[in-house]
Amino acid sequence: MRLDLLPAPEGASDYLAVDKPAGVPSHGPGGLLSAAREEWGDDVHLVHRLDRETSGVLLLARGLEALRAAHEAWPDHVEKTYVALTRGVPSPREGVVDAPLLERRTSRPDLLLRALKAAYGPSRAGHLLAGRRVLAIPPLPEPGRTAVHPAGRPALTAYRVLSSDGATALVELSPRQGRMHQVRVHLAHLGTPLRGDRLYDPAARPGDETVLRAVRLVWRDPPGAPPGTAWVFEAPPPER
Repeated sequence: MRLDLLPAPEGASDYLAVDKPAGVPSHGPGGLLSAAREEWGDDVHLVHRLDRETSGVLLLARGLEALRAAHEAWPDHVEKTYVALTRGVPSPREGVVDAPLLERRTSRPDLLLRALKAAYGPSRAGHLLAGRRVLAIPPLPEPGRTAVHPAGRPALTAYRVLSSDGATALVELSPRQGRMHQVRVHLAHLGTPLRGDRLYDPAARPGDETVLRAVRLVWRDPPGAPPGTAWVFEAPPPER
């Protein structure tokens, strides 16, 4: 796998920003992390992850100390910006989606159980996990998915329409948290899902053009830098 390095700001020598291709997982067999370690050594670590379908800025740390510093900064000092191609045009054309997200991570079923117990108590949590309906509580997301749900964690995503042709739109999005599939689920919540999203676009068809690209990562007040410093890592915008 060819890895395209993105320009790094002065002072960020402990970090590598790569332009992740769409369709490549961040980690696991055939993932970007394995290719990065072949290129730069085993002491390279993912600072964060991007969904398989998402391209763009992905940050790696050289060494565990750099990784810990980045995790301590996340998300209070880090802002990420994406550009997505939506089915339909969000209305209004600019705003903030404020909708709690319940994640059903297949690798961490304990997180879902904990959230349901906190919201509804152990008995109702058990019924919900067994697939039973409980009063007016919405159904749970399917495994590997996220849903807007009252038992979810707070999640906000700012957005604005960059351009549109009436049927689709290029939308810039800045999630304030890093919930699983946050951008994709909030777009679907607006009624304008990521075009071709096999999980959240009910009108998705084979061959649909799908664009979700991380175009910018800004790290404010990074360690060792003068106060007010911002490290900016950018990837070229989508070709559309």
